[in-house]
Amino acid sequence: MTTTSKPEKRTLTDEALGAFRYVPPSPTLDHAVRYLSTWSGTDKLLMITQYGSQVVMAVLLALHRFRARLHLARSPESKLVPRIRNLYALVADARILFRIWGILPMIQWMISMERVPPPNRYLHTIERLQGWSMVIYCPMEAAAYLAMHKIINLSDRVQNKLWLWGCRFWLLYVVLQLAHVVEDNRLLRLRSRALEKSRGHPAPKTKDGEAVELNEEQKITSDIWQDIENRKEALVSELWVNLGYLPLTLHWSVESGIISDFWVGVFGTIAAASGMRMGWKASA
Repeated sequence: MTTTSKPEKRTLTDEALGAFRYVPPSPTLDHAVRYLSTWSGTDKLLMITQYGSQVVMAVLLALHRFRARLHLARSPESKLVPRIRNLYALVADARILFRIWGILPMIQWMISMERVPPPNRYLHTIERLQGWSMVIYCPMEAAAYLAMHKIINLSDRVQNKLWLWGCRFWLLYVVLQLAHVVEDNRLLRLRSRALEKSRGHPAPKTKDGEAVELNEEQKITSDIWQDIENRKEALVSELWVNLGYLPLTLHWSVESGIISDFWVGVFGTIAAASGMRMGWKASA
């Protein structure tokens, strides 16, 4: 004879401490945890915080100057600006710290590239140059960062040269990546034309509002076209990322700079948001 135990009576303490039992599972939360658990996901969130803060600071300072002209400002600076500036500095510093070991995945990528090269010699040359630009850039940034924090002994002049030349190698990487996107797009168009000639366009999945049953061949064709569409979307995101980075790296490659802090924030936010969108889709 089996006996079944009665469920324990939930106390007020159980209800208070176990309140999350009433919260349903969330696929969006699972996706966010999965994405933010990656180095890239965390960096993109910090990047949006960093450059978004810069935009907010620039806007607040402009509004404060406008109020000062009208003799409405009671303090020499908006009270929020120092707090946002501290947040910006903290996040910017953390992002550089987290990139200290960034040379390791670059070396891993270069080794892998030589064993499984890109589809043509042009792309192979681009990626080789990109790899070497990052192998040079990463130690320069790391040395300048450690010297800035008085961990290694380098003069201010040497630090500035390291920041400047490091950004020039980063600029080279960005320009090469834009060339990479253009070539990827050309190859994708060739693939689309070849697929259209060999298999045609995919059969519609619905007709008069009702689902259409596809045969095995049609499903394969549909999947191939969907892969091409996904690749096109990824290329557009990649283009926006690097169009955001291009003016930033150019700005930091010139001693006096070429754009204001506001535009640094805007272009940085564009690059971060585009990269986050791309990474979010990839981790779905």
